[in-house]
Amino acid sequence: MTIIVFILIISFLIFIHELGHLLAAKWANVKVENFSVGFGPKLFKFYIGETEYSLSALPLGGYVKMQGENPTEVSDDSIIDPSRSFSNIPIYKKQIILLAGPLMNLLIPFIFFPIIFLNGIDAPEYLEKKMVLGSINSSDERLEKFKPGMEILSINDVEINTWDDFLKTKNNFLKDKIIFEVISNNKVYEINLDNRFNYLDLKSIFNPILSSTIGAILDNSAAQKNDFKVGDKIISINNSDINVWSDIRKELSNKNIKEFEFILVRNNNLINKKITFDANERNVIGISPEVKTYKKNFKGSEVLTSSFNQSIRSINLIFHGITDIFGKLFTADSGLSDLKKSLAGPIAIAKYSGKAAEKGLNSIIQFIIIISINLGIINLMPIPLLDGGHIFFNTIEALTRRKINPKVQNFFNRIGFLILISLMVFAIYNDIINF
Repeated sequence: MTIIVFILIISFLIFIHELGHLLAAKWANVKVENFSVGFGPKLFKFYIGETEYSLSALPLGGYVKMQGENPTEVSDDSIIDPSRSFSNIPIYKKQIILLAGPLMNLLIPFIFFPIIFLNGIDAPEYLEKKMVLGSINSSDERLEKFKPGMEILSINDVEINTWDDFLKTKNNFLKDKIIFEVISNNKVYEINLDNRFNYLDLKSIFNPILSSTIGAILDNSAAQKNDFKVGDKIISINNSDINVWSDIRKELSNKNIKEFEFILVRNNNLINKKITFDANERNVIGISPEVKTYKKNFKGSEVLTSSFNQSIRSINLIFHGITDIFGKLFTADSGLSDLKKSLAGPIAIAKYSGKAAEKGLNSIIQFIIIISINLGIINLMPIPLLDGGHIFFNTIEALTRRKINPKVQNFFNRIGFLILISLMVFAIYNDIINF
């Protein structure tokens, strides 16, 4: 089932990507000789007009072959009309053809998120509860007056009844000088926060009260290696009582302590676990809290608004994630550790597609959206052989009004090929050792 779901998802996303190139090429009146999903031996093929459509044996890719795309290659068909050759069309049309594939992938969330919201989503129960702070993820001195257990009643005279009210506030509303009305120890008072110059993202800093029950465990984490289980409730760390999730973070935050003794409740039994970290290792065990959910339904305009906002948020998040990973490779403190943690190859994608299938339709759709956004953004990166690389070369030609020497372009294409093959080999190796 995992392999079938993986092949269907990848083939669908490749089809969507190449369909973008195909439609744009047809619009530009470029002759398309072949449209293929997959590489290698062709399983079957058929013709529609002048274009051969095929499904090939290896699903990890695809292509649209346009007449004149490679100037050094002689087409099987004589070029009757040179104006239909890719190499002869205006640069702006080339750019549109190249952009069409990634943009089709980036359209997927706007098309598929409405399905998720129409089905209804599993929303955290705390969203409907009062905004009582469980933890504050920042050591910024401006936040020292905020304490766990404090309830926020209003922000800049806007009433906050629930966590959902807070999370729906616009970010630009939180960037200025902010006046909070809070209640703590049965006293109501104001806290002023100057957030103009060194911006704090309060939506990621303020967290609700969550139980100390484990909801998820990272693969190859200290928790997994020490046989922690989802559903375990942590009640003590180094003889300190644990009542809520923020207590766990507080106990592990002490950098001077490297040995931790956990007492867990599992199936009404007490279990002891010991974890020791190396001197230079962070005290991270790789767990996240259980968050109880309820089925939240959306209607009418809510579906469209929520889908659009979630699409923009997802694209923005993945874009910054990808650029941060590659950006670190060119910094003085760069290393392969960040890339190793973040890079997933076909084995990992197949594994996660199987897990998504087990969780139902919404999880499958969400997985498709994530992979599609990644595919779209990565293809826009200025790496030779990718769409972004071709767009980059065309941009140089447009600015200089001179054709790039084919030998120079082929040289960079070889470098791009080596980069892509190296990343693929590294990703597969990473998949195997983490399987």
